[in-house]
This record gives sequence, structure tokens and C-alpha cells, in this order.
Amino acid sequence: MNSALPEISFLYYLENKHQGDVSNALTYEAHLSTDMYGMKGEPLPYQLRSDWMVTGVLFLCFIMVSYVLSHGKTHLIEKFKNFFSTKERVNLFDTASDMSHTLFLIFQTCLLLGFCTFDYFFDHYNAIFTYVSHQIVLVTFIAIYMVYFALKWLSYTFVNIILFNKTKAKLWNEAYFNVVIWAGLLLVIPVLLIVFFNLSLRLTFIFVSIIVIISKFLLVYKCFTNFFNRIRYSFHFILYFCALEIFPDLIFWKGIMLWDNYWF
Repeated sequence: MNSALPEISFLYYLENKHQGDVSNALTYEAHLSTDMYGMKGEPLPYQLRSDWMVTGVLFLCFIMVSYVLSHGKTHLIEKFKNFFSTKERVNLFDTASDMSHTLFLIFQTCLLLGFCTFDYFFDHYNAIFTYVSHQIVLVTFIAIYMVYFALKWLSYTFVNIILFNKTKAKLWNEAYFNVVIWAGLLLVIPVLLIVFFNLSLRLTFIFVSIIVIISKFLLVYKCFTNFFNRIRYSFHFILYFCALEIFPDLIFWKGIMLWDNYWF
């Protein structure tokens, strides 16, 4: 009986050792399956069309355009006809709804310009997105354009009332915001191509540049016919247009670039 005890203890030791080896083997296999087999997944790059905020803003633009075209199409057509006429007084029959349509479309222009600027910075200065979320950058660009157009309206109103009469000042403000609205309607196509078809930056620059150039030519035409309709006023016209239209645009773009450097 006493001689069998060492053999039983040895068998018990072998059993415990075997169970320990099995447990270590299973743990090692689990470690291999999680750490050594396969590759760690990489996050997908950011895309505008996958951003919920971008989709929501575009849907908002679609609703605004649909609403305005269904309720104020006649108003827009009338504005377009009056733009190329040389009337001497403002339209006295503009209603509050017409004014709301104008504000809706100006806001849409700010949204679309914000998208174009966002796309430019995302391709050229994307380091900013490591510090600030994409949604905050997009909202900031949209807000900047809203402030920009508000300041342009105030500066034009102030200068025109001093240099000209109130009627001409109102006519110019009306024409200016009509051009802004038409530019916003034209920007719908390139923005949709940017978001859903990843339009290249080169083509985006070409499309947006064409729209900006057309809008500037329309403003030159209206400025000349409204304020400086004589050849002898050409020098005054150049000073006026450069001081209130071209120079603020350059300052505005430089300000955006400085704002980008602010985050670093």
C-alpha cells in the first residue's frame, strides 16, 4: 500500500501537468488568432457624400429651391427681366414673401460657396482637419460667407447713399443680390458633382471661376448703367468698382487663409 502512494502522486502530477499544458496551448492559439493572423483594419478616408451633415445641408438646399421655384418663379423671372432694363425707380410691389424668397436663395448661395471652399481646403490644406472636425469647418465657412455678404450690403448702402441718391442705392442693392442669387443657382451643379462624384479640384476651379467671372461682368454692366452711364465717368467707375468689389474679395480670401493658419 505504501509503495503505491508514490506512483499515485506521480500520476496526479502528470495529470496536472497535462492540464496546464493544454491550457497554455489554448491560450497561445487564441493569442495567435487575434494578434498574428490577418491585418489590422484601416479607417476609410473621409468623403463628403458619407457625411450626414453634408447630406442634410444639400437636402435643405433642395427644399429651399423647390419651395422658391414653386411659389416665386414669377418673381425671379421678373427680376431677371428688370436687371437688363434701365428703370429709374425700385419696384413698389415687392411683397414680404418675395423678400423671403430672396433671403432664402442668398442663404443657399452661402451654403454652396461654403461647400466649394471646404473642398478646396480639404484638398490643399487638410492639416486643419486633424485639429477641427469637418462639420465645424463647414459651418464656419458658411457663416463666414453670410457675414461677408452682410458687410458688402452695408458698405454698398453706406457709400451709395453718400455718393448717389437713395433710389440708385436701392436699385444697386437689388441688382447685386440678384447676381448673388443667380450665382448660387449655377453653383448647384458643381457642388453636386463635388459631393457625389468626387469632381477633381481642377474642374471645380474652372466651373467656379466661370460662374464668378460671369457674375462680375453682370455687376460691371449694372454698375456702369446705374451709376456711371457716361464715358467721362470711366475713371470714377474703375475706382468705385475696385474699391467696393475687387479689393474686398482679395481681403476676404486673404482673411480665410489667415483663419486657416490660426488653428496651428
